Amino acid sequence: MALNPKASTPLYQQVADILRGRITEGTYGPGSKLPSESELIDELVSATRPTIRRGLAILVQEGLTESRQGKGVFVREVPPVIAVRNSRFSREARAQGKGALAAEAEALGLEWRSEELSPVETVTVSPDVAKVIGEDEAVVKRRRMWVGGVPTQLADSYIPVSVDQQIGYSAGQTAPGGIYGLLEANGHEIVRYRERLRARLATQEEAIALELPLGAPVVVLVRQAIDQDGKVVEYFDSVAAADRHIYDYEFEAPA
Repeated sequence: MALNPKASTPLYQQVADILRGRITEGTYGPGSKLPSESELIDELVSATRPTIRRGLAILVQEGLTESRQGKGVFVREVPPVIAVRNSRFSREARAQGKGALAAEAEALGLEWRSEELSPVETVTVSPDVAKVIGEDEAVVKRRRMWVGGVPTQLADSYIPVSVDQQIGYSAGQTAPGGIYGLLEANGHEIVRYRERLRARLATQEEAIALELPLGAPVVVLVRQAIDQDGKVVEYFDSVAAADRHIYDYEFEAPA
């Protein structure tokens, strides 16, 4: 196959287009290794090594492939996609002993687990968080969520110290339905949630933890759980792999 030096499309882009097409049509399936640079030079007339490398780099940046040191370039495995719906906070799910992630993953038939990244600790929160929870200190649990054997989300849950003293979260107290079940079992009825989402590129640390290409898109979701007295009883701060989540909300139309 020959590249076209006279085309308006740069040669490295032509290389990327050819390989992308083969990935899309299934010639190179998930987990398979792409031809080496030398093999591509032999196949693609007019291609030089720098041209091949630039073309391969485009596919890595797009998240279609990943480079493995000393092994080559491989097509990325297709990750499971989990739908994030507001129905995941239902009391029905909590009554069945399911937290938000469990409710979503099990509805899709996917295995899941929550990995604690550090012990629960008391921290001085940032001024922005302090303004929201009305306190300067909170206990925090830092976790990494896995769905279908793939890391999908980094999540930090902050519970105001005054609330923790009532519910015993840092002391290891639990209840069916996770933290919201524990809050409600101790008199903090959750009457509403407030969520804010924004997209950005992953930091190097986040990319490593979520097994993403450097600079891959992530979604930052911040949630406040608010009880019957109007107090924010949990401040949830998470970073999720954008290609592994669909955010699906249903709500009543405003009057």
